[in-house]
Amino acid sequence: MERTAGWICPPGLCESSALILRFVNTRPSPNGRVEGLADQAGLANWLADAGLGEGASEVGYADVVAARELRSAFETILRAHAGCVDDPASVPAAEAYLQRIAERHPLTPRLTADGCTFVPSQSGVPGAFGALFAASADLAARGGWSRLKVCKNPSCHAGFFDKTRNSSGLYCGATCGSQMSMRAYRSRLKTA
Repeated sequence: MERTAGWICPPGLCESSALILRFVNTRPSPNGRVEGLADQAGLANWLADAGLGEGASEVGYADVVAARELRSAFETILRAHAGCVDDPASVPAAEAYLQRIAERHPLTPRLTADGCTFVPSQSGVPGAFGALFAASADLAARGGWSRLKVCKNPSCHAGFFDKTRNSSGLYCGATCGSQMSMRAYRSRLKTA
């Protein structure tokens, strides 16, 4: 188990959060992160890097569009967890979208002596999307879903797992926290 800032991260929880964050963090940002789902090759690379490339040899443009829409919905939910949603109406819309899309990517329970996990019922790109829903269900069952957030630094907006004791983290790391503190300080100086 990984231990950071008082939070003990069970291996399954870390794997589930890592998959979702790897997906959300494929979007571009002002700090230099480039679009990871720009085209079919980008999606195929993400699938391979995430270990979900099996059966996904044929990635089409429609898959790329679907992946971007799914990523956007996940990002909206993570923004809500961090309290930095630009449009409050976007959260119910993202939740409805995720519910509708989840029905297209069914999961199968896998029972073992250690417990129950969900696995995608499909292969290829639909199976990869199903794996994201399975990871979300795993996080929710373990109490970690609300700890997935988007950094409140506008030049970053990276997805991160909040490992603070009271789930009050706002930034993906100390660098972003320092940048925002400096911005607030300079703003106070200008108004004084």
